[in-house]
Amino acid sequence: MFVGHYAAAFALKGNEKSISLGMLFIAVQFVDILFFPFALSGIENLKFVKGFTVVNSFNMDYYPFTHGLLGSLIWAIVFYVLYFFVFARKKFNKKRMAFIMALAVLSHWFLDLIVHTPDLPLINGEPKFGLGLWNNKFSTYFSEAFLLILGLFYYLKKTTPTSKSGSYVAIIFVLFLLLINYLNIFVLPANEDLKSLTISALFSYFLFALIAYFVDKKRV
Repeated sequence: MFVGHYAAAFALKGNEKSISLGMLFIAVQFVDILFFPFALSGIENLKFVKGFTVVNSFNMDYYPFTHGLLGSLIWAIVFYVLYFFVFARKKFNKKRMAFIMALAVLSHWFLDLIVHTPDLPLINGEPKFGLGLWNNKFSTYFSEAFLLILGLFYYLKKTTPTSKSGSYVAIIFVLFLLLINYLNIFVLPANEDLKSLTISALFSYFLFALIAYFVDKKRV
């Protein structure tokens, strides 16, 4: 799951309009933002096995700290505390905002469940879960597209444009995300260098969050 995670960001933003969409974009990818540096430093494992799935060659056989359900819950709590005391300290509804941010972090595990092979642990080791849509490129792409568009529609329904551009800028952004995901799944060669993959992944996460921040300024 890549751009499909942003469906949760759009939906949660529609549910609580005082939260930054850009920050939600960070929250829904927070465990992956941690995972790549963890894998690079050897805390968790990412092995490249050619043909492991048709979408990618990622064999993630050990990543309980970021992708175990318990680990995800702990990071959601960490994000709650961080948001409550740092980012929302002057907001009157900061408890609700922090809770929604925690939900955004936790959503990552459940959305990964759709596409991953059975490699997502509850704590560490067996049992592991995953429905395995990565074994079919079309199913992977269209499931992510469906979720993202659904989240966008909810966001558009619950927010109001502040200018003419506000009526379509979010739609253009989602189309851009779908294009990136199409290139990632169907066109671009597999990146099997962990260092460059980490850099490109982190760059993408923060770039998309920055764009989302400015897109969100066009709607209230």
